[in-house]
Amino acid sequence: MIVYSVIAALTFFFMPSQTMLYDSAMQEVVNLPAGYFVLQSDTDAPDGYIRVTYADLEGYVKSDDVQAVDYTPVTKYELTATFTCDNDGQPVRLRVAPKKSAEVLDVLDSTAKGRLYGAVTGEALIKDAGTDWYYVSANGKRGYVYYAHVKADDIPPNIIEKEEPPIDVPTNTEPKVTDSDQGMPTTAAIIFIVALCIPVPFIMYYLFKKPKDN
Repeated sequence: MIVYSVIAALTFFFMPSQTMLYDSAMQEVVNLPAGYFVLQSDTDAPDGYIRVTYADLEGYVKSDDVQAVDYTPVTKYELTATFTCDNDGQPVRLRVAPKKSAEVLDVLDSTAKGRLYGAVTGEALIKDAGTDWYYVSANGKRGYVYYAHVKADDIPPNIIEKEEPPIDVPTNTEPKVTDSDQGMPTTAAIIFIVALCIPVPFIMYYLFKKPKDN
């Protein structure tokens, strides 16, 4: 029996512009960067939304904000952007939400670094300084840091390439037939046949030999 490998199709969605990721309560989490992709993780989602994953994040995006593609991209998510604390030597608070009153998840020292996912609009932590916050991961925790207290990498543009489809290689699962499976080994059979043939001339000789005259 010949068996072919079967790979389930994955549905990726392209984000032509920054796309908001929402949590299960439909609260804003972070603007995911343009030019990258989200992967549909489940078909169960509220009307107008798609349940997705983006690297190690899970949530929902609006179906009108993304475009389904019929291929698997080589670079799916942005994984290289980082942030570094830059608060005049003072620690930086990692908060559960982008506002001053939000719970503090961790206090990052002045040289702490971490991963940057993107930005989101929140409350101005410093008067007239802006309302941008970064959604980041640091010390094993994800949360928000105020933009003015850190230095953040620019998120690089994605070079969109398609993964080559896998080549299905047939696998022959039929058992190999050996001499032992066929009964008598081939070599033994040849010897047996030859052995049977050798006495024939002698038998013919004695059958047709004329008797001697007495």
